[in-house]
Amino acid sequence: MAGYRYDYEVIAQWIEPGEKVLDLGCGDGSLLHHLMAVRQVQGYGVENDPDKILASVRNGVNVIQANMERGLIGLEDGFFDHVIMSLSLQAMHNTQGILAEMLRVAREAVVSFPNFGYWRH
Repeated sequence: MAGYRYDYEVIAQWIEPGEKVLDLGCGDGSLLHHLMAVRQVQGYGVENDPDKILASVRNGVNVIQANMERGLIGLEDGFFDHVIMSLSLQAMHNTQGILAEMLRVAREAVVSFPNFGYWRH
């Protein structure tokens, strides 16, 4: 699992305890694992990489295997309180489509992305 990430703390401040949260491009499930621990969320991840899916499951995260470029097919409108895309939007080709899908399945969306211009990256 990833080490300490300040952005996880910032994201956690926007999430109320007990909310239903969807993490798109969840990787090894570190963010959801953190939110489940500090905010007691009902967390679900979406990931396409089989190795990362296995890592998420090992971290106690419910994960759905899906290609987000095709949309969030099968997810109910407004089911989630928050949907998060952390450090993944820059890898998407269909950014407009995934942003629209995020707003379809959740009340609020949180998007974060890396600052590639920052020299320490």
